[in-house]
Amino acid sequence: MAESDWDSLLAACDEALVRVNSRSSSGCSPDTYSSEGSKSSRNKQKPVLRNGANRLFTASPDSKQSCSITVHVPDGTQSIVSTDSSSSIWKIAALNKEIESLRAELDRAKSTITNLQDSEQRLKCRLAEQAQKMLERGAKFENVCLGEKRPTALVRQYGSLYAQARVDTLDALDALPPLQNADELKSKILFSVIVLSFRSVQNTLSDIKDQIHSILQVRDVRDNNVALKELETGIANYLRKTVESFNLSKNVNEVCTQIQATLYDYPCLKNCSGLLNYAKDCVRLAWFLTNQNPPYVIDYETRTFRKDMHMRFHTSNQASNIIKSYLWPTLMEGENGPCVHRGVVLT
Repeated sequence: MAESDWDSLLAACDEALVRVNSRSSSGCSPDTYSSEGSKSSRNKQKPVLRNGANRLFTASPDSKQSCSITVHVPDGTQSIVSTDSSSSIWKIAALNKEIESLRAELDRAKSTITNLQDSEQRLKCRLAEQAQKMLERGAKFENVCLGEKRPTALVRQYGSLYAQARVDTLDALDALPPLQNADELKSKILFSVIVLSFRSVQNTLSDIKDQIHSILQVRDVRDNNVALKELETGIANYLRKTVESFNLSKNVNEVCTQIQATLYDYPCLKNCSGLLNYAKDCVRLAWFLTNQNPPYVIDYETRTFRKDMHMRFHTSNQASNIIKSYLWPTLMEGENGPCVHRGVVLT
């Protein structure tokens, strides 16, 4: 508070004291006491300050009856600071409570996520086990991770072998002078290569199983022994997973040797690289298809045309259902199974 304000307040207090004393004094007239009291108060009375907030003003000791007035001046700064402090404490407490609530909610969310991840992992394991069992049982279920080695892709390769590789090999055989005008012979050579390839790899697969049975002293393969079934499943799985790395050079040589032995009048076949590459492709694909579950087989014995198993070559008699010869064998899914690729025949 400014000094001028204090002076005004002190003056007002002096006047109030004078009026009070004048009323309580018995021997003085109001006017006289007012005049004298005013002078005496101005000359003799001193204000007394207590606690920095209450200011005490006392009357003159000469007056017959003393009187005091206490004036309280509130400290506005302290009140404002106290209010702000209480508000800040309340806000901090509220924020701490909210933080604790959020932490508890976060912990619950983390626990839920962990439980869901565990459930997801268990479900994946169960699905993987179920899928593996279905694959082992030969169900209509493919492992897409195999890419071009899955059954449907192998069937497409079988069709491409006839549509593309066979045509390229025909061009290679046309380059041999002794075979330039022997179209029927060239078709029979290419058909024989695919048939001999399947026969060769089937014999190899049978020999492998026989040797394992002999080493393990398996007496009767028709026995319904659980251990024997597990053995057969293990052999099949191993061969199916190693088809790419299995050495088939012996089979390729066997197929080429049989073709050359049958057509000994055409020694030029030994130096035909196109025919050799075609034999390699046929043997490799035949090995892939034979090791599927169930194994794929070819059919070229049926002599009656069936639309679900055969397609006619463009030079065939469209009105006849009697098959004269095969240009490409029918591919079947297992013995007596469904046809997955129709054979090409002449009727």
